[in-house]
Amino acid sequence: ELYGDDHVFENQREQEEYIRNWMRDEADLADEADPNTGLKIIFYPARYHFDLKSIFAMGDMCSLIPDEDADVCILEEPEHLNWYRAPGDGWTTKFNYVVGIMHTNYKEYAAGHYS
Repeated sequence: ELYGDDHVFENQREQEEYIRNWMRDEADLADEADPNTGLKIIFYPARYHFDLKSIFAMGDMCSLIPDEDADVCILEEPEHLNWYRAPGDGWTTKFNYVVGIMHTNYKEYAAGHYS
């Protein structure tokens, strides 16, 4: 549902390959798409909420990231990652720099779903 009917993944490896191919071929981010030297993609335990069309983290995601890798963190849709705060260090405690990218127009979203 998130990627459309043409993109259903059997496992995390297939999903990561799709993301890296898109980064390289569509976004012109070849260096960042390289699995060895580019962006590090980490999957975390989560559940998909069909009615809200949102993914909600299950547990402390910061604990999955080794301290030596915790320099810069780019959170896509950070509000979804923080609806339910797990015990443990927060993002700004764990990382030196944290950037959040929001895509949802919540005023429009609320008007369409909860009016």
